Amino acid sequence: MNTNRSLRLVKFAVLSMLTACMGASLATAQTSQGKFNLPFEVNWASCTLPSGNYSFTVDSPGVPHNSVIVRGENHTACIILSPIRDDSFSGKSELIVERYGDRGAVRELRLVEAGLVFSYPAPKAKRQVLAQAPALIQRLPVLMASK
Repeated sequence: MNTNRSLRLVKFAVLSMLTACMGASLATAQTSQGKFNLPFEVNWASCTLPSGNYSFTVDSPGVPHNSVIVRGENHTACIILSPIRDDSFSGKSELIVERYGDRGAVRELRLVEAGLVFSYPAPKAKRQVLAQAPALIQRLPVLMASK
């Protein structure tokens, strides 16, 4: 009878520890949200976003890790996988865009409040250009949602 009681106590202790560990991992999985405005058309990974106001969500439940869901005011939605994630930086939350005339390409999404930087590779050139002016880097502010 003492063996049964000891076995129940061990099972309860193991179950309690597992529950505590699962709760801690769920507490650290946070969703970051924010907004930004694009004054010109931008290529972001495989998506082309026209100018306008956008909102985004990072690491939503049920979406692959390191992904950004971008939604436009015209109900355009795009899931952008972010292969590179760096947690060490300082500054302010912003979208770093490399400009090419009246278009641009997103190079980084920096989220200070979440401690995240998502980097994106430069777009492949469609044709070779012999002489080209240096790219213009533009920093667009990102407004993070408060908790």
